[in-house]
Amino acid sequence: MNRQHDNVVLFPKQKQDLEKNAYQAMQDKQFAEALTYLNQLIAHGVTDQEVFLGKLTCLIELGRQKEAEQMCEDLIAKKDDNYFSYINIYATLLFQFHKHKEVAELLDEALEINRIPDPLKGQLKKLYEVNQPLVNEQVEQEVNVTKHELEEAIDNDDTMAQWHLINHLQRADIKPYIDLFVSMLVEENIHPVIKTVIVSLLQAESINKEFEVVKFRQRLTINPSVFPYMNKHPFRLKLKETLADLEHEDPSFYRFSNQLIDRYFYVHYPFVPRMDEVDNMNQAVIAIVKASFDPQTGIDEAIYSMEVLEKVNKMIESEQIYFSIMEE
Repeated sequence: MNRQHDNVVLFPKQKQDLEKNAYQAMQDKQFAEALTYLNQLIAHGVTDQEVFLGKLTCLIELGRQKEAEQMCEDLIAKKDDNYFSYINIYATLLFQFHKHKEVAELLDEALEINRIPDPLKGQLKKLYEVNQPLVNEQVEQEVNVTKHELEEAIDNDDTMAQWHLINHLQRADIKPYIDLFVSMLVEENIHPVIKTVIVSLLQAESINKEFEVVKFRQRLTINPSVFPYMNKHPFRLKLKETLADLEHEDPSFYRFSNQLIDRYFYVHYPFVPRMDEVDNMNQAVIAIVKASFDPQTGIDEAIYSMEVLEKVNKMIESEQIYFSIMEE
């Protein structure tokens, strides 16, 4: 693309002619032509608010929504004297495209600022009031759709659909899904990794209620508001502590060991070995990692106890279960 004119200063007459042609083309609804003139002005360093607003109008009229939204975000990021005007324009644009949650997030942040000019403050508050019922309606519709899709995925034993839908709830209000979670956590056909994510969602919201979890024909009752987080569980921390010296001695060995532990917990949590099993787990991890670095040697079963070999088999099985749904 030829950008030789970018550093050339426009003479006042040239700037005036480009502006006249642009606004005339907009009046004639020739938005593509108007956009060409406006882009020339911007390329020559013209930063008048009217020029930016003209370009935004053209992008919207031409159906180039993504570009219009990106331009609004770029203008807002400048935080110049027109900051709140651009907030108002962007919020209005999002509102027109029925992106009501995005409008609410944008205005929640903007209205916390005390120095909003009075006329704009009134406009932003009014838009927020009009938008909020639509946010609630949009959220309710999304909940109903997601619940229906999740129930359908469960009925069809569609594990990947369940996985994507549960992960979709990471930033959502999970309260409407509690009853569904109760049944999923005890259903043997639900993938154990999906159950781990559900437990994590309940913990993140500090849901103060007892839930029964079933994995591998074991049952456990937990209260997510007080049950230790997976990453902070005492057994996991202690197990990783036993491998700490490897971090400097053999970083690759240490990294692989940690990944092995992480994947094991992702599959089995909230079911965790007893604290007196840390040593056996440590030996199992080291045996698997050594064998992975030297596949021809493998694991010499003669040098390990039955308890350690049981842990080895369980961890290898966990790897297969983990990678049946996760990709790395």
